[in-house]
Amino acid sequence: MEINYSRKDFYLVILAGELVAWLSLPTLKNIQALDILAKWGIELKVFAIFWAFFVPICAALGLGFFYLIAKNKNRIGFFQLGKYGVIGVLNTLLNAGIYNLLIFLTNVALGLAIDLFFVVAFVITVINSFFWNRYWAFSGTGTETIGKDAFQFFFVSTIVAIVNIGILHAIVNVIGAPAGINLKIWANIALVFTIITAFLGNFFGYKFIVFKK
Repeated sequence: MEINYSRKDFYLVILAGELVAWLSLPTLKNIQALDILAKWGIELKVFAIFWAFFVPICAALGLGFFYLIAKNKNRIGFFQLGKYGVIGVLNTLLNAGIYNLLIFLTNVALGLAIDLFFVVAFVITVINSFFWNRYWAFSGTGTETIGKDAFQFFFVSTIVAIVNIGILHAIVNVIGAPAGINLKIWANIALVFTIITAFLGNFFGYKFIVFKK
């Protein structure tokens, strides 16, 4: 398969990076990163402008790095991994943004509500993830298999999500936040532990089951 870093790839990676920049703000607020920046004299408006340029540029450069590896090794899988990485960050921040927005709106950061927030965020994120992965990372071939692809995609994603809900529930509700740790920060620490499982489980599931050619 020919490996090209096309104009479409560039536009999509910039779009994904821009979405990541803005979707990260609710999470940065809940983990008090924006408060720390404010103490350092960095206004939210200034940071948001910088972030809106910095993140997309880093995303484009990161994808370029994986493209060079793919060309050098003549393995399309490396370029797919780069695209999936960009989409993965986008979905992670979309998931975290919805998750943190629900925490912010309800001021609840433990109990079964946290599990429910994770499920709501998962459903929205996995729909977004399907279209990005099918039509960009793994380049779907038309609409004739979209039903089968969607079923397999949601099946793989649901299995991984069930594992991650178990991890999240155990950390937040069974282990619990250590003394002195803000519950909202602890809820986000728990979310971080699910990222590695989601990244690896979903990538290999999508590549070898859902979008296998």
